[in-house]
Amino acid sequence: MPPEPDSPPSRTITASVKLNLSGTPVEAKITVPTAPFPLPMLLPTFRSMAETIIGQAVEDVQSEGLTISCRSGCGACCRQLVPISEVEARLIHDLVMNFPEPRRSEVLARFAEARLRLEQAGLLEMLLTPGAFSDDQLRPVALDYFRQGVPCPFLEDESCSIYEERPISCREYLVTSPAEHCADPSPETVHCVKLAAKVSRAVNRIGQDPEGRFVRWVPLILAIEWAEAHPDDLPPRPGPEWLREFFEHLTDGKIPAPPAPVECPEQ
Repeated sequence: MPPEPDSPPSRTITASVKLNLSGTPVEAKITVPTAPFPLPMLLPTFRSMAETIIGQAVEDVQSEGLTISCRSGCGACCRQLVPISEVEARLIHDLVMNFPEPRRSEVLARFAEARLRLEQAGLLEMLLTPGAFSDDQLRPVALDYFRQGVPCPFLEDESCSIYEERPISCREYLVTSPAEHCADPSPETVHCVKLAAKVSRAVNRIGQDPEGRFVRWVPLILAIEWAEAHPDDLPPRPGPEWLREFFEHLTDGKIPAPPAPVECPEQ
């Protein structure tokens, strides 16, 4: 992704991104270091891109006379199986470990209780290695998970207690159907907002083997133990390289390496 014209030499580069995702135009400017750095530093950028795509989707549904039903105090969706990326799992781990006491112990106890309930329900084994199974194999597990009513460890008073740090997949889940239907969801009663692209899926795929059978991910409920067992093994990379791979996954297209001009394909 080329720097902006006439930009002075520096240790950062700014990409002007213009995408056409399923007919939805998305524009953004992203500044990243040119020197190698670890992937977690880009999480704010990924969140911002997700919010841009989500914002456009919200505008689209509102133009159709619909409204977003999701509100603080409605935590039904916080009892679903939440898939997060490996980089987000490590962030969740660090976030919890940096909580002051007694909050840290309280949240860790909720993670432990949730794990026990999943084990007793016979759901734990598949959730420990979700990347080994297809979506079709995991779909009944996700339904069984929801039926258990296991709340997210960060759910307090039916609201997210880490709202600003919540995973991207949580941000992407919005509905226009009545909130009370989310407690007993079905394709007929719950209408999710359709997004032009899922940033969460693109982030999941960064650094993974493109020849792998399935994309690895981590159930939020197991993020603490997964992160402790899997130290970050992705080496630092220059900002343009991280961005190029991210946008390749987001658009399912091949983007040439800098300094060649970038044209992201229409979807």
